[in-house]
Amino acid sequence: MIHPEMRVSEVLQRYPALLDELIAASPAFAKLKNPLLRRTMPRLVSLAQAARMGGLEPQELVNRLNQALGLAANQTPQSSPESLSEAQSKLGTPSPTWLQATIGFHLDVRPILEAGGEPFQAIMEAAREVLPGQRLVLEAPFEPLPLYRVMSKKGFEAWCERIDEHYRVHFYRTPHPPQTTPAQGPSEPAQFNHDDWNRPDAVVQIEAQWEPPLPMQAVLEALSKLTPGQRLLVHHVRRPVHLLARLEQEGMPYELRDLGPNRVDLLIEKR
Repeated sequence: MIHPEMRVSEVLQRYPALLDELIAASPAFAKLKNPLLRRTMPRLVSLAQAARMGGLEPQELVNRLNQALGLAANQTPQSSPESLSEAQSKLGTPSPTWLQATIGFHLDVRPILEAGGEPFQAIMEAAREVLPGQRLVLEAPFEPLPLYRVMSKKGFEAWCERIDEHYRVHFYRTPHPPQTTPAQGPSEPAQFNHDDWNRPDAVVQIEAQWEPPLPMQAVLEALSKLTPGQRLLVHHVRRPVHLLARLEQEGMPYELRDLGPNRVDLLIEKR
């Protein structure tokens, strides 16, 4: 059974035949015919986010895919509050007045994704270089919806435009970013060494069959049992977008390692 929080990559790995169903659902999914985009975009984007990229309601797309698998509409899971609160697309919205602001950093994440890497840390490092009143310009093969919430918490406004076959996202650091307490400031760059990775204070194994929000709850519960300075190693089956946003909000340093299909390791330091 398919649910809105599943990564597109997970859906296509389990049910390859649904690629044609996705493409039929919206012309926006035709790009998945490209092997490169099929290797990068789907592993970062949930079905709920993909639906919005394609101009569909998340539940509409989930119902369609489940029905293609032979499930009746009343058997399909409903979108959780978490998925419903995801950022909306910035495409087609009015151009903001700050679009002419100075560019503080210009980052193209396409080479990182093409090499099979994870660009999140590079984006966070670039964001730290941007001063209030400046822009971070991001070139990406798809609209990074999960990033909007993370950047908003760091005091950035966002706007997106389509440039030929890719997306250009503008993040403007407002002159007066939201105030945060020292205990809940933005995360610092994680600098974990070999021993940190090999000698964590606790380990959590996320199982592929776990439905949201169980994976996040398991991680947060494990973190609650640690003392500040201790580290938790999480063996995950996908990039936990919502968990990363939570860690950013609470100022917990972390490092992510993408080890291949359905294998992501995450090391978190308790603050």
